Amino acid sequence: MQTKTKGAQTVFRALTLLQHVARLHPQGVTIGALADEATLDRATAYRLVSSLVEAGFVERDARKVYRLGLQAMQLGLAAMNQAPLLEACRPVMQRLARRTEDTVFLVVRNGDYAHCLHCEEGAFPVKAMVLQIGGMRVLGIGSAGMTLLSRLEDDQIESLYARHRDEFEPGGPTLPQLKRHVAQTRKQGCAMTDGLVTEGVGGVGMSFEITSGGHAAISIAAISSRVPAERKRWIAQLISEEVRSAGFNPTA
Repeated sequence: MQTKTKGAQTVFRALTLLQHVARLHPQGVTIGALADEATLDRATAYRLVSSLVEAGFVERDARKVYRLGLQAMQLGLAAMNQAPLLEACRPVMQRLARRTEDTVFLVVRNGDYAHCLHCEEGAFPVKAMVLQIGGMRVLGIGSAGMTLLSRLEDDQIESLYARHRDEFEPGGPTLPQLKRHVAQTRKQGCAMTDGLVTEGVGGVGMSFEITSGGHAAISIAAISSRVPAERKRWIAQLISEEVRSAGFNPTA
């Protein structure tokens, strides 16, 4: 019985640490702060959080700051397959796919990443499948990721770029280019991109708040010849109308 109790205590302590990391994500937390939050000694906190790092539920950067890992994100978002957000947005996406005949994506922000929850294909025979359901991509890559990124403060964007420089380089935007895209997105109220992910593919993305501090985006992608500037503005208007019809407030 004592062995079982001891094992359970270890699990509860590890889960408590994971909850603290989640609460302080994405800015991150040091091991000292984690130990204080969980009222554990530093050695115990380090041992437990290191196990979470090995399992992929927590990640530790070069500055020894801890954030949620991809396994934690995948678990959380797996539960969203039947979430109210998806149920509210599915008819919106179906109408957008029918009206534009292009591919529509629902993406949520998960820390530093944009995570695709669902997509609806339009009738146009050439598909722009720039994201797969369940796929994750660092914020700022693609029209959905760009509009979600634009909601961050400028210093947060710089920090994110520094953390994920290897994911932006060499093919992605530089930091100055990223900042220009963000400024344009904020000005337009949506992201309008060309070749940001795949050469010859353009897109329009618009974000909206789903919870206090939580954001999602709907984006539409198509081959570049189908999305000249005028049609992008039309698509942006359609997305805005449909998102509002679902009870959300779209803003970049």
